[in-house]
Amino acid sequence: MHARNARLVINSACALWSASEVGGLLPHFVEDVFFAVHARPSAPSMLGEGLGKVLLESRLEALLDEVEVQSYRMLTHSFVTDGFWYFSRVHYRYRHRVSGLVIDGTMRQKWGFVGTKIAHFEIFHDSDRMRAFYDVAGLTACNA
Repeated sequence: MHARNARLVINSACALWSASEVGGLLPHFVEDVFFAVHARPSAPSMLGEGLGKVLLESRLEALLDEVEVQSYRMLTHSFVTDGFWYFSRVHYRYRHRVSGLVIDGTMRQKWGFVGTKIAHFEIFHDSDRMRAFYDVAGLTACNA
């Protein structure tokens, strides 16, 4: 995929997630999408790792049950010249629905495309910081 087109898809995905529009986000992914939110064993992620759009949808919906996405926007992007791997950095701001606790920061993302759809999606973030947010807010991480 051409870098300009990948950027359009990634911008759209970020905007849809920022608006908590999981239904609008899912058509950007292939059915057997691989996804992973990298975290240390002592600080597991709510999304974890998985395969398939159905599982991704259920994990995203579970996350949205717990947190409000107040902001999620792309800051930078780059790509590897083979046209498969794209990288971005986003700023996020989440608010826990029950406690009102807010966390914000940046995450790095790795995207892989098949045609115009996302086939591979990974997030890299400060898992210890996110774990502290989960603990204080009383959230339960996915152990997948």
